[in-house]
Amino acid sequence: MPSPGSEERGEATKAAREEPPPMVFLCAGCKRAVGDSLDWEANDEDTRSLLLRSVSPTIKVDKEQKLSDWPEERGCMLETLICSGCEMTLGSIYRCTPRHLDYKRDLYCLNIDCLESYTLGSAGKKADVDKEPLTLGSQAILEESLERAETTLKALEHRLSLVESGFASLPNNGRDES
Repeated sequence: MPSPGSEERGEATKAAREEPPPMVFLCAGCKRAVGDSLDWEANDEDTRSLLLRSVSPTIKVDKEQKLSDWPEERGCMLETLICSGCEMTLGSIYRCTPRHLDYKRDLYCLNIDCLESYTLGSAGKKADVDKEPLTLGSQAILEESLERAETTLKALEHRLSLVESGFASLPNNGRDES
């Protein structure tokens, strides 16, 4: 018999698996994190931009407002978004918009050509958690094994030097004198 709430947990887990994993957006210039998909609001195909509700503190906002150069954005007042790491212009924040562009107002519009992304959980290598962890007891055994190996290597080194000195004392010293 399932425990109370287990069906709800199962549905929540299933829904979480169906959602795409979070992404981190990086400045293409210096690879600093500038935002993530948890703050994603929309995509704008026309301007090739991601619209985010918030960005990381690595983005500076140039408070000098400018009018947009795009004919489709006539009447828009913008502030430029700049990466504080490499000074690359990453996009704009719309401060004043005509009614048909109100969905962009006060959102961070990052140009996708200035970004790279990383999907969380996409790493190919996984930790081998089945191996026994290093404990004080296993560390002592490992140190003892290393000491024995070191002693063996020193003995072999001594033997090798004896063999080499034996060769050095031979009459022709291993060379042909013709």
